[in-house]
Amino acid sequence: MIDLFGLTPAHVETFLLVWVRVSVMLFVFPIFSAPQIPQLARVGFGLLVSFAIFHSVPLMAPSHDVISLAAAVLSQVVLGLIVGFVASLVFVGIQFAGEMIDLQIGFAVANVISPQTQQQITIIGELELTLATLLFLVTDSHLLLLQGIAGSFHLVTLPYIALDPSVAGNVMIFFSSALTLVFKIAAPAAVSLFLVNVALAFMARVAPQMNVFVVGLPLQISVGMLMLAFSLPLLATVGPGLFSQIAHDMDTVMRGLKA
Repeated sequence: MIDLFGLTPAHVETFLLVWVRVSVMLFVFPIFSAPQIPQLARVGFGLLVSFAIFHSVPLMAPSHDVISLAAAVLSQVVLGLIVGFVASLVFVGIQFAGEMIDLQIGFAVANVISPQTQQQITIIGELELTLATLLFLVTDSHLLLLQGIAGSFHLVTLPYIALDPSVAGNVMIFFSSALTLVFKIAAPAAVSLFLVNVALAFMARVAPQMNVFVVGLPLQISVGMLMLAFSLPLLATVGPGLFSQIAHDMDTVMRGLKA
């Protein structure tokens, strides 16, 4: 029996599963998964959080063979990916709302590389995502995610999970809520720009000699930026509620994974 520094196989396997779950969650969670954070720093932060949580996690019985241990590790990976995906839906919705506004204004042709996803997104989409990230940190919502990680070990105990059919339904509900959020954020600018396009269409019929493209582009940009200036403060109002909803969604999904 291993007795290195008072450690038993139960201690080693329990810490391994804690580290796997924590690392996968941090890899998928918003903010913590940003590629600006060096890989070595992420690994170190995962180990630090795992060590802090480990002492509050009940020790599991040692696995009988390697296959059982591998199944337990895979269970923690699946749990981390599902919960992390649910937690990131709000940020995906906010970013997509900005891309819809860009498409209406005409900024969609100017793409930038998002430092968080390393994918091409539009200018206002990146602006919305950056503001949501700053608001997330200012309101200490990242601490709710860390509390959710610590609480997950009491809600879904080691070593295995159970994939209840309700998990898929809950994920779809949260995904539809993210789409609803997209339309709520993008609605003021999108509706205004739609009305501008309708007005320009009528003007093109009434005065065919007028160059609609020359007049329409600056008008769309002006109206779009004006409506964006009015709608951005709403993000600070609804943001904290959205971030607290993330913790509730995580709890709902993890209850469906409870073995």
